[in-house]
Amino acid sequence: MAYSVNALTTTADCDKLLGKAEDDLRALRHRSDNLDYARDTTSESATEAQATLAGLDAEIQALTTVIPTLAEGTKARKNSELDLREATYRRANLADRLDARGPVALLTRERSLAETEARIAEITAFVTAVTARKAAL
Repeated sequence: MAYSVNALTTTADCDKLLGKAEDDLRALRHRSDNLDYARDTTSESATEAQATLAGLDAEIQALTTVIPTLAEGTKARKNSELDLREATYRRANLADRLDARGPVALLTRERSLAETEARIAEITAFVTAVTARKAAL
């Protein structure tokens, strides 16, 4: 964007704008670092969680198939039913975590990071324009 820097008539005005822009850049760079870290950890967590989820689905399917073949009241059936409850519970917890750390969360963080980086680039262009105007005064 072309800024109307010719409207600036004093170096004090330039300094005021540059100070505010530097504050904004500092905050945005910090946000960018945090989003970058969150994206990396979300990506790792999402991949790991999806693999674990697939394993739990297979375990639940296997137990669901085996339990009806076991005799009522036997230790094997009770243990299998307990294993099924635990696997189902772990799967539910993992699915809840995927909402916060899954692919949707990953893409949301990536979009936020891209938006932040675009804002940094725009403020940097603004600083360059104001700095050039200040030098011309």
